[in-house]
Amino acid sequence: MSQPILVLEGIEHAYHRTVAVRGVSLTVQPGEILAITGPSGCGKSTVLHIAAGLIRPQSGTVRLFDQPMEGVGDDDRARLRRSKLSLVLQFGQLVTELNGLDNVALPLLLDGHDPREARRLAFSWLERCGAEALAEVEPPEMSGGQAQRVAVARSLITSPQLILADEPTGSLDSIGGRELLDLMIGEARGSGAALIVVTHDNSVAARADREIRLLDGVIASEAVLV
Repeated sequence: MSQPILVLEGIEHAYHRTVAVRGVSLTVQPGEILAITGPSGCGKSTVLHIAAGLIRPQSGTVRLFDQPMEGVGDDDRARLRRSKLSLVLQFGQLVTELNGLDNVALPLLLDGHDPREARRLAFSWLERCGAEALAEVEPPEMSGGQAQRVAVARSLITSPQLILADEPTGSLDSIGGRELLDLMIGEARGSGAALIVVTHDNSVAARADREIRLLDGVIASEAVLV
């Protein structure tokens, strides 16, 4: 059996004495689609940010690509996010000074890829996400749904082994959201990448292989869906 892409064991984290997650443990295999659900404030986004290396948990262990993350510095964590994993945050989190094309190309440009080839690939991904018209548009001029499309294009350009998405369809209508989710799932299935989706949307969660529901920072239930 292949090594898990992500292992969280006994994760605990609090913000200013308010506990966000308590004793969360989960394992994600290559090619798996996992939905993390639960009410607002239950710890879903915290778990995702810990998995991405954006937050260091106050206790518990994180193994990513079979590597313990405790001793990995911030620069190496950032390089890891540009290469092996990608993160789609709820409101896009694009670089406001860059147009849509350069936002998508940014992970490749930061890793020293040829700028012309990086932008060619970026435009191709904008097309696949239905956002080619946004190539020259800067984020302040985009709607929430448009920014979300650009963010998804940026997340897929590096062919990541792990895709982490926080409400990736939340700013889109039902048709646009389904199209974007189809693309993300198709890429994960086709490449053997794992996809973890944090969502309030039952129709999104239903597309997963497995659903973990959080409540008050703990795993309340887990269900295999396929």
